[in-house]
Amino acid sequence: MEGSLLLANGERFTGQWHGKNSDSFGEIIFYTGMGRIQEFITDPANKGKIVVATFPGIVNVELDKEQFESDQIQINGLIIQDDLSIPQNADLYHELLTANIPILAGADTRAIVKKVKYAGEMPAVLTLGSSNQLFPIDQKEGRADKKKVDMILKEGKNHIVIIDFGYKKSLLKLLKKIDCKVTIVPDHATKKQIDSLNPDGLIFSGGYGNPLLWEQYLNEYKHMAVSYPVLGLGLGHQILALSFGGNVEKMRTGHRSFKEPIIDSTTQKVYMSVQNHGYAVQNKQLNKNGWRISFKNVHDGTIEGLVHEHYPIATYQFHPDLYDHPLNTIVFQTFFHHLGERKGARVYA
Repeated sequence: MEGSLLLANGERFTGQWHGKNSDSFGEIIFYTGMGRIQEFITDPANKGKIVVATFPGIVNVELDKEQFESDQIQINGLIIQDDLSIPQNADLYHELLTANIPILAGADTRAIVKKVKYAGEMPAVLTLGSSNQLFPIDQKEGRADKKKVDMILKEGKNHIVIIDFGYKKSLLKLLKKIDCKVTIVPDHATKKQIDSLNPDGLIFSGGYGNPLLWEQYLNEYKHMAVSYPVLGLGLGHQILALSFGGNVEKMRTGHRSFKEPIIDSTTQKVYMSVQNHGYAVQNKQLNKNGWRISFKNVHDGTIEGLVHEHYPIATYQFHPDLYDHPLNTIVFQTFFHHLGERKGARVYA
């Protein structure tokens, strides 16, 4: 049956509907990757998004839940160019439908992406037929409700505490690989609670939502960050910048790719990075607040990495890749250098 995508600006795009017989709301974004769709749609940073896939055949992949970045599919809808009347490989297709995630197939994804690229990411609804249903009144991105403190990895040379804004499973796999003990704490944890865990270092994880939603905790985060070696990733990078008086603004269209080019400000080397974000740190007051820019985006010059001049804090808009990658060495060698200095001995990953 026919379904459609209705954008907040009133424009509509049609396609063939697959999945639950009810409307699905979310912010419209597009994904430019040619693969790794399983990782993307299970990334907590995509919670509640409606995703336009730019590469055809993206759902025709074998399902491997070991590659999932969380325990469930996070998106609210998928829009693809392909005709799915006879899917070539049904694994991911059925996984989406089982999770009540609608698919709009055979849509003009090129036209949708062009519209989003120039008008910006905006609220949208996937709807059956020609409904003109308006968007729910409250479409603000919210924080996840995380309450527990969990020791996930119980053995390791260094005890790392992750402040959980929506961490990716691949981060845990990397920390296990480099012999870390890991405790997960909720985003509203206090410095007193952190101190009681006696960590060697902190990681402010990635996640979803407007970083200003954590404004009430920024002072507490700063107290944590000046007390331990700290690594910030994705949303954690933005929140740490805000905690030290920086500015973060919403981008017209985010960076959502596994091959986003960034340049090292010191060596001028270019690397391909894993990114998935719709907000960016602004270069306002950074120098006055002790930050030095370590990486920038090759395409638009946005800030991709920060190092604090007075405290052992390094933050990155991109994420370490589970696969062997030069950026992994840069990210974790810096972090473990800071850990080693705090312990009075140099320790490397």
